[in-house]
Amino acid sequence: MGLYGKKEELQIMIPDRKMVKVVGVLFFLQMATAILSYSVILDPILYSEDFPTSMATNSTAVVIAVILDLVCGLSVFAIAVLLYPILNKYNERIALWYTGLRLGELMGFVITGVLLLTLLSMGMESQSLDSSGGDQMISWSKYLLSARGHTQNISLFLYCFGASMFYFLLLRTELVPRFISLWGLVGLTGILTEILLSMFGISTASFMHLIMLPMGLNELFLGFWLIVRGLKPSPDISPSHK
Repeated sequence: MGLYGKKEELQIMIPDRKMVKVVGVLFFLQMATAILSYSVILDPILYSEDFPTSMATNSTAVVIAVILDLVCGLSVFAIAVLLYPILNKYNERIALWYTGLRLGELMGFVITGVLLLTLLSMGMESQSLDSSGGDQMISWSKYLLSARGHTQNISLFLYCFGASMFYFLLLRTELVPRFISLWGLVGLTGILTEILLSMFGISTASFMHLIMLPMGLNELFLGFWLIVRGLKPSPDISPSHK
């Protein structure tokens, strides 16, 4: 019996080299678009004292951030779709869950994008209202901004769940060096900690980027590894449903 509860077949599965390189590029793309959208564009706008006005005066930048978010979400889902045939060889259930959870992340990006565009419309509308109407618009905007934050937390939770299965499978199959998989699993604990603190009302804005750094560096390194070295050829194992 093989490691996954099925008899191993005496043949070697050699992952599609070009496809694996594309996955590596997608890891870079999703990281680059996320950094540009959140750290460079949105953080200075959304964390300003009068963020509705800030959004209205930076409307083009907000739209660009939404587009970058969608590119990031599509890249995330594309990674799972391209890796599915390989992961499915080792564990069909993990392959399906990983793809489904990454689709959930994409939906999260779509929802946060809609919320951002709605906040942008409200910010622009508030410029033409009197003081009382403007104050009411700001109050509603704060609720929408909070909804966006909760949506992001749910998306990050889905990411942690899917990525933990992904790195676990990489660790068991040794498709990449074990230290990359272990690094990823450790990095996920930081993100999960940030999510839980945020859900319990503890602000993590001052150190959120520090918490995210290990995982971000891991995904960049994994992308680099996939481009340069690819995945290690491994014994082709019948899919496990357990």
